[in-house]
Amino acid sequence: MKSRAVFAILSCLIGSALVLGQAAQTPAEKTAPNIPGVVAGGTRVQLIWTGFESADGIISAPDGSLLFAQEPASRISRIDKDAKVSTYLSDTNGAGALALDSQGRVFAAQRHNVSVGILAPVRRVLVDSYDGGPLTGANDLVVDKKGGVYFTESGRMPNPAVYYINPEGRTTRLASDIERANGIMLNRDEAILYVTNSEFVLAFDIQPDGTVLHRRIFGTLEGAGADGLAIDATGRLYATSPIGVQVFSPQGQHLGIIPT
Repeated sequence: MKSRAVFAILSCLIGSALVLGQAAQTPAEKTAPNIPGVVAGGTRVQLIWTGFESADGIISAPDGSLLFAQEPASRISRIDKDAKVSTYLSDTNGAGALALDSQGRVFAAQRHNVSVGILAPVRRVLVDSYDGGPLTGANDLVVDKKGGVYFTESGRMPNPAVYYINPEGRTTRLASDIERANGIMLNRDEAILYVTNSEFVLAFDIQPDGTVLHRRIFGTLEGAGADGLAIDATGRLYATSPIGVQVFSPQGQHLGIIPT
């Protein structure tokens, strides 16, 4: 990331996400602290979209545009480099989290008829039940290089869960004792799985078959619980929270908070 880049916010009534980008609108009255290698102190935090429908599951597309899910509208929207917003996909079954694989397929955690599946180019449900019961509250997901999908299920009370769908389509529950399973992400070489759990980010070692071992606390957020996760080219991890985007080194050191 270039230190002179403008940090930009997508804001909505229900939730918010922070992204890197350039925008022409009036910046919000916030500035980032100095986080070496991430952002220079005093960099403006700028609003690039706001609305009364949700904005969630934000990812970058290969062309540099941004895609975000709008669950109540059952729509995925796209923001281009000029901050122009357009509809990318409609009738998404309440998609609330997104992922793209190397083939350009769009994966989604779908929250109306709860399932995890592919929305484009061909729609297909990957899983909508487990162990004889329906999924509840599919939350977030990430796709690995083999075509497997890790996802969180926050609605299974009292034990939210984490799952893996292997490339052959078999689903395995990896953990069912995470109080607030939400954001999920892989490290750069896909050897570690990160999962948010309220004010903690957990880490698991990934085995050759995609299952996990050695659960541990990777990092602790300041002041609030975590939602979504993102990772940059050097392995730094970013966790969204009510007070801002909290940045961690690849070793789990808390590097700072970009305020929102």
